[in-house]
Amino acid sequence: YNTMSTPRGRQYRVILPDGTQVWLNAGSSLRYPTVFVGGERKVSITGEAYFEVAPNPRMPFRVDINNRAVVEVVGTHFNIHAYTEEPHIAATLLEGSVRVIQAAHAVRLLPGQQAQVRRQGAGIEVKQRVDTEKVMAWKNGLFNFEGASLEEVMRQLERWYDIEVVYEKGIPDIRFGGEMTRGLTLNELIGLLRKIEGADLSFRLEKERRLVISRQQ
Repeated sequence: YNTMSTPRGRQYRVILPDGTQVWLNAGSSLRYPTVFVGGERKVSITGEAYFEVAPNPRMPFRVDINNRAVVEVVGTHFNIHAYTEEPHIAATLLEGSVRVIQAAHAVRLLPGQQAQVRRQGAGIEVKQRVDTEKVMAWKNGLFNFEGASLEEVMRQLERWYDIEVVYEKGIPDIRFGGEMTRGLTLNELIGLLRKIEGADLSFRLEKERRLVISRQQ
């Protein structure tokens, strides 16, 4: 087996032995065999990855997600979001058909649908319509913050900029919108954050990698 891991602030593309292409987001890992043999092609991931699976009806492709769920497919395009700090695992189908399996539960997705698996307990919830452009923004070199809370935004920035975010006076209830390129430097990012209208927040960088957020007096 090979294991490909991406550090914070980087993303990689991997071509598997069968021709399947996998894009790994920051802070993710992919474990796969050097050669696929037997009746299935099985890989495992942590973090986030986008798959374009090479068709092979005689050898289904299976993705093990943190030992919590399995995505089963013949040939299709889909994204898996499975960072351990996020509240649930999300599998989003862009093209084709997949089956998401968790314990005794299984659902089949259609393009544009998303299956969410809770970190605790059992059960799969299916979102009928999701914004696939938002889901795939990371692969296209963007952050999409539409409707995201401050805490959700900061978790993304922590992974990409390899920083620690600290809230001095609790986590403000703020929602974001719009997109931002991942090509900004950390200082450019902080400059943009300071321009958020109506947020009444201050942002300061300590010890190079510690971003402190506090409410302005």
